[in-house]
Amino acid sequence: MRIGLGVWSLFAGLMAVFSHTHAAVSIEQLQIEGGDTVLVVRGEFEFGDRPEALSAAVTQSGARVVTFNSDGGNVHAAMAFGRTIRALGLETVQLRAAECASACALAFVGGARRTAEPGSVGVHQSSFSGDAALNGHEAVAAVQAMTAEIMIYLIEMGVDPKLLQLSLSIPSSDIRYLTAGEMTQFGVTTSSPATNRNVTANAGKTMRTKPVPTIAAPSDEARALRFIAEYHDAWSRANPDALAFMSTVYAESVGYGKAVSRDEVLNEKAAFAERWPVRAYSVKHSSERVVCASTCTVSGVVEWFAHSPRRAKSSSGVADFSLTWDPSTSRIMSETGQVLATDRKAREPVRIISQWQDQNEQCRGGSGDSDETREACSRREAIGAKLQAVGWCYGRERENGYQMEWHVCGR
Repeated sequence: MRIGLGVWSLFAGLMAVFSHTHAAVSIEQLQIEGGDTVLVVRGEFEFGDRPEALSAAVTQSGARVVTFNSDGGNVHAAMAFGRTIRALGLETVQLRAAECASACALAFVGGARRTAEPGSVGVHQSSFSGDAALNGHEAVAAVQAMTAEIMIYLIEMGVDPKLLQLSLSIPSSDIRYLTAGEMTQFGVTTSSPATNRNVTANAGKTMRTKPVPTIAAPSDEARALRFIAEYHDAWSRANPDALAFMSTVYAESVGYGKAVSRDEVLNEKAAFAERWPVRAYSVKHSSERVVCASTCTVSGVVEWFAHSPRRAKSSSGVADFSLTWDPSTSRIMSETGQVLATDRKAREPVRIISQWQDQNEQCRGGSGDSDETREACSRREAIGAKLQAVGWCYGRERENGYQMEWHVCGR
């Protein structure tokens, strides 16, 4: 795409139209100089927002640049958009005339190349929605899990995780807009926009941006595997978040042993979540199998640990699962599973800890330049976040690495 030096001021003028955001993300097309198209991601990220809408807009318009007018919203939805932006090799551009704050910053850093005016990207602490009824333990666990997920994502996107430290120092009721130096320092941007003075002096000239690397869109098989990971990650969260995610991923009619409605499936999920409000579900690495045609069939083995503080009961075991997933709608068409083994009188998440130890060995013992090593480290952090969410912590203050072990938090 050719970006004219005068286009920054053109952008600013057009973006004035988007002075207010609205709930739920929408994708809008914006024509700029030379007939090129820029996609505007507008509104608050919500659980129901699916990044496939962005992929469809790219296919339809041929756009290679994305900008935002969003004051944030759901962190997990924003990261899903960021990963889609990266997979498609898109460039992200942000202007001060619009806004990209809070969770939107996570979507912005998905860009393969990122340009932003100073003061156009804002950060602060994450917070929970007002209807998220969490007790103290659940809130601490949820914060720990969310922090780990964000850190993994920032590293994945090539952003210094110290940005998270800055974000955590800003109350959720406030906002900190990043300076040009901070965006460069943390890797939020990869290039700088033209200044207003240069725009005025060179309004008739154009410059060519460096070509954005072409990255193939993920295959249906890769998307199906990512969905399975997101599904079990979501089911391991506190009930409000878990059930909100589940409400977005099932088709109207679901093969559930027999054909049942989505409402029936969700009612069963809600009853189970109420019975076992503290959960950690983790798919065993390399157990996944996926075959895609018009739909994808995904199967694998999942291990779990669940606890009910009110009933003082715990459950642990392993099960196989198989589901049919429609890549065009990102909806589950059918779902089956069978418990393979349960651990009698289980009081500890030994299976999940064992998964963490396996990935920790691969992470620490592999080559630092290896994709396999980096992926093992990411899996380790994701499993660790689930253990923290069920009240387990790794190591104690002043312990050395060889002394550290998983234990009940606070014990």
